Amino acid sequence: MASSRRSSRPERNIEFDWAHGDWQHIRTELLDRILVIELNRPKARNAWTEVMRNEIIEAVDTANRDARVRVLVFQGNPEGGAFCAGMDLNGMPGGGVMPGDKAPGREGQAQFGRDGGGQACLAIVRSLKPCIAAINGPAVGIGITLTTPMDFRVAAEDAKIGFVFGKRGFTMEGTSSFFLPRLVGLTKANDFVLTARVFTAKEEENCGLFTRVVPREQVIPEAMKIARSLLEVSPLSIMLNRHLIQRGFADDATPESAHLNESRMMGGGWSNPDHEEGVRSFLEKRAPDFKSDPWRDTPYFFPWWKEQSVIPNQPRYNRSPARPKL
Repeated sequence: MASSRRSSRPERNIEFDWAHGDWQHIRTELLDRILVIELNRPKARNAWTEVMRNEIIEAVDTANRDARVRVLVFQGNPEGGAFCAGMDLNGMPGGGVMPGDKAPGREGQAQFGRDGGGQACLAIVRSLKPCIAAINGPAVGIGITLTTPMDFRVAAEDAKIGFVFGKRGFTMEGTSSFFLPRLVGLTKANDFVLTARVFTAKEEENCGLFTRVVPREQVIPEAMKIARSLLEVSPLSIMLNRHLIQRGFADDATPESAHLNESRMMGGGWSNPDHEEGVRSFLEKRAPDFKSDPWRDTPYFFPWWKEQSVIPNQPRYNRSPARPKL
């Protein structure tokens, strides 16, 4: 039975001090293998900044390497009264792009500019751990598009949601032009984006955007309930399955390519180290004790898709356990 490609390499996992991270616009806390990432600008309704973007990218990429982290839960500081009120327009000189949206050394070449919200969303896309959005208040603009690549979205019934770009003279961002139509369909995506209307989660409870819609005081408990249920599943299976789902609706995906990818994972020269424990625990009628680590045990064929470079200094998947420094 073949092992993962990294079994012979030195392990480069880390144990980050999440309780004392040097953050400015987020807060982090590790609670029994569940990493809570809190958008933390309560005086500004947790509005989005370049600093927040960079810190979210760093936190998500760091969590990939911390084997103690099994699930990521994103929430807004409750004192802010919102999950995220969208981009802080006060931080945009002249109403243009934030300074960090341009690649270092290329400030004079607009074609090298990159959407900052999209960079954060791509960090979530490449996450090796499942991500849950606890939308515990209004989420507008990047406040809602940030959640579209996440795996679960639990929203407060009264949370106001808006893809309001058109009313500000902007267009879709945060990879939402990819994820939103796939979550809600073209008709509903047109309704949300072209009208730029604001709606409550309760009004659109069944549109496909939300996993659960609950009273506001139940949002975080419900998100944590989902997170705890994920602790009972093989970490490596979750990692591979979330990428099968994400990549499965890409433009170049076909039933045949899905079959080939699934065949590799079901035994094409590789075996999930959690497989034996999953079968044994079932037969013994007990809870499984999975030991896999998606960073350490990544199979030889991951990633199976063709990577696309989006910015020179952006961390990407590679065949070495080491990731480029942020």
